[in-house]
Amino acid sequence: MQSRTTTNALVSFLFLFLFLWAIPVWCSLPSEFSIAGYDPGSNTTGRALELFEEWRMVHRRVYRDPAEKARGLENFLINIEYVLSRNARKTAHSLSHAVGLNRFADLSNEEFKAKYLSRIPRVREKRRSRVERNDVDSATLSCEAPRSLDWRKKGAVTAVKDQGDCGEYSLKLKLSATGCCWAFSSTGAIEGINAIATGDLVSLSEQELVDCDTANEGCEGGYMDYAFEWVISNEGINTESNYPYTGQDGTCNTEKEKIKVVTIDEYKDVAESENALLCAVVQQPISVGIDGSSLDFQLYTGVSETQGIYDGDCSSNPDDIDHAVLIVGYGSQGGVDYWIVKNSWGTRWGIKGYIYIKRNTDLAYGFNVEICHTVLRKKLVAVYLSWENTAYSMDAVAIRMQYAALGLHTAVLMTTPFVM
Repeated sequence: MQSRTTTNALVSFLFLFLFLWAIPVWCSLPSEFSIAGYDPGSNTTGRALELFEEWRMVHRRVYRDPAEKARGLENFLINIEYVLSRNARKTAHSLSHAVGLNRFADLSNEEFKAKYLSRIPRVREKRRSRVERNDVDSATLSCEAPRSLDWRKKGAVTAVKDQGDCGEYSLKLKLSATGCCWAFSSTGAIEGINAIATGDLVSLSEQELVDCDTANEGCEGGYMDYAFEWVISNEGINTESNYPYTGQDGTCNTEKEKIKVVTIDEYKDVAESENALLCAVVQQPISVGIDGSSLDFQLYTGVSETQGIYDGDCSSNPDDIDHAVLIVGYGSQGGVDYWIVKNSWGTRWGIKGYIYIKRNTDLAYGFNVEICHTVLRKKLVAVYLSWENTAYSMDAVAIRMQYAALGLHTAVLMTTPFVM
């Protein structure tokens, strides 16, 4: 009763907080969000407001009106209680993830899902592009995979991007789903394979997909395979610098649309298994769909993969897939296998914008629904390079040499990642 009274009293003030780690085991970890010394049992209005203001300054959070501020504070207090409770179950040497007051700490889980996740009614029979493609790529059925792989270290991954409040206008209209994560996941896959093939890491335009790909719904959500089909039909995609991200739906800039930096010829599905996913990631960064709806996913945080392997609730039911991300590698720590996953929520979520998700589980954490990957072409002649004929030596230079030996224009190589 007293806790409820305290909450109500706090809501009547101007507010905002900061905090991230909740229990003693985390207090020794360096973090700008540390709440070492925070005692929920002796909470005072002044201390709460101080934390709230620190959090607001760090995340540059601005509210539209007092009512929105009050709602944000109330959510923040509830999330503090959850963080303390959840992290209290984590032991000092556990590799399991922690949760904290990250950029989404003033949102309820329902608000978070409405604002940042996307759910379009699933199309069971998806349209096929004008380019024929096999349903399942046999090259990913088996492979000799290295024990660990990180495409970031091989120069095939751009910096973490931030999709921001793409679709916020629709949220004001009380529409049920928002988000353009599909565009960021799609460009990430294309950026990766292009870098592997050419040695040039070029950031590509999500905004062009949002504005020009009419098969998808822009900030209201979309599918990565539709994005790949658009790149195929448009014969390429522009750079981020030339067609910059605005965070909202716009009219397609037809002049910029004519600039085609990287293109693809087709994409292929991959068998629905973690082994097939592993073999695909061995080839390149892979676009995947995932269930990101849990409160643990919303508040996920950590310092490194050694202290943040996500093992929270996550559904692999196709109807629960609501977020698109990019798998950029995998590894193992303390006997626990994990995927290295790049998100599009900026560097103030997760571990500098990444989440390490437990792999080799029965749940598969939502990855094993639909998967696809790409091919490359020679200027005018379509060619499919089977990875079955490669040695799987994941040396980027060696891979580029293989392409060069074939006389192929590797700048147009593209891999159609995993789709949900």
